[in-house]
This record gives sequence, structure tokens and C-alpha cells, in this order.
Amino acid sequence: MKTQSFFPPAVFLAILLPSAALAQLAQASIPLKVIIGKPVVERVFLNGHGPYRFLLDTGSQSNQVESGLAHKLGLAATLQLDLETPSGESAVNGGRLEKVTLGPMEASDQEFLFTRFDDLSTLLPDIQGILGQEFLANFDYTLDFQHRRLIFGGQPLGAPSAPGVKTGFRLIFGRMAIPTNMGDLVLDSGAEMLFLFRASSRPVNGQVMGASGARAPVSLQTAPEVRIGDRSYRPSKAEYRAVPAAEEAGLLPASLFPAIFVCNSKQYVVLKGRE
Repeated sequence: MKTQSFFPPAVFLAILLPSAALAQLAQASIPLKVIIGKPVVERVFLNGHGPYRFLLDTGSQSNQVESGLAHKLGLAATLQLDLETPSGESAVNGGRLEKVTLGPMEASDQEFLFTRFDDLSTLLPDIQGILGQEFLANFDYTLDFQHRRLIFGGQPLGAPSAPGVKTGFRLIFGRMAIPTNMGDLVLDSGAEMLFLFRASSRPVNGQVMGASGARAPVSLQTAPEVRIGDRSYRPSKAEYRAVPAAEEAGLLPASLFPAIFVCNSKQYVVLKGRE
């Protein structure tokens, strides 16, 4: 049985377009819906079938597809993983798809986990899957929450610039972890708020839910200041839960920033600040 970490709420370069092609696509934007801070796209095609509504989740290592849709598409379960999340561990079946398409971009031989979205769908209606780092890490792109668009390619006009901060990232199970005063935090577009993997002195007063529906107790309180480079950010709330096995210090919600530019080809991000 294969074990994989997957922390919400990614091998590299399945397909990488030539630089000239990326330049042509730089201004081709895909509309986003932003639901409780989470980016959602409407036109995902799986092996030519679709369109389907998917969450874009930089905090997820693998892609996921709703188990009923996987059955409908005739996807075979060829692997099983022990999925570790802040809400616990569960065994999940999965398989591989020949082709995944979003707008003008395409990736081949993509791993998908077959997941039930019973609880997640109450927050994000009609969600049929998640595109994680397995797909997203193949491209450079801008995730623009402010203007509700996803732009593939090299840093396009209107992408994050000053005021903002550029920082490198390291990969933890395929997910982007950036250095902060709180430790290395995974940049997570599927997280609603700052999640710190440490115990709190405050009592438990809430719970966190994973995509599988598993729940775990957390302490919810006012968030501390987060410093990235020479800039400080103040999320409104933070969840605390000790996760001793985690290599990262927690999850940083991507929606904290109006826009982010992710350069996977050179392994850095630009985080746009408030103007």
C-alpha cells in the first residue's frame, strides 16, 4: 500500500509547453468562481468527458474525482493510498487518467484519488473533483482572486507585482512550502484560514473537516502575524491542532493575497499585497 500525505480542507512536468506557446497563452484567462475563499473552475475535461466543476487546490498533492463520477467514466482503481490529513488517516482508492484538460492547458497520465464529496459539496455545490499539484505543478500561472481569473503562462500583464513579495519555495510531498516566521507553511488555495500544526493553550472550540468527510477537533482563535520576507500579514482567524508527523508548520490560505504568481519552472512565487 502506498502512503501519501495530503493536507487541506501533487510528478513534475507531465506536459510542459514550449516557451513560445506559453507566451501566446499568457493573456488567455480562465474565469474563476471564488467560494468561501476557494478558487473553482467550471470547464475541466477528463479523458475528453465534461465539462466538470473542480476546485483548484495547491495544498493537495494529488488530484481527486468524486467516486460516483469515476465509476461513470469507467475509471479502474489501480492503486490504494493511506491518506494523511489533519483530520486523520484513511485508505483511498485511485487510478490514472490519460488526459486532463483545463482551458488551453493539458496534462497526461494524471493520478486521481476516488473520493466522496458528501460534506465538501455542502460548502462547494456541484464540486466533482479537485485539481491538485499533480496537475498544477506542470505550469506557471497566476491565481488572481481579486479579478477572479486563472492565467497560464509566464508572468502576464497584471500579474502580482509591487506591492508584493517574491519568495522561493520547497516541495513537501509535492506541495509548495514557503518560509515564514511561523515556519514553512504550505501555500494552500483549499484552506479557508491559517492552520498551524501546533497545540494551543486555548480549549478546543471547533473542528476541521477533510475532503473525505473525516473531522478532527481544533482550537479556533485570533491569528498571529505572519511575516514573509520583509512584509507582514494578519489573517483574521487561525486553527490550531498538533500534527506531530507533519514536515510543514501548517497551511497558509492562498486567498490571503489578492493574487499569486506561481513559477514552477523556477520554483518561486510572487504574493501580491493589498494596494
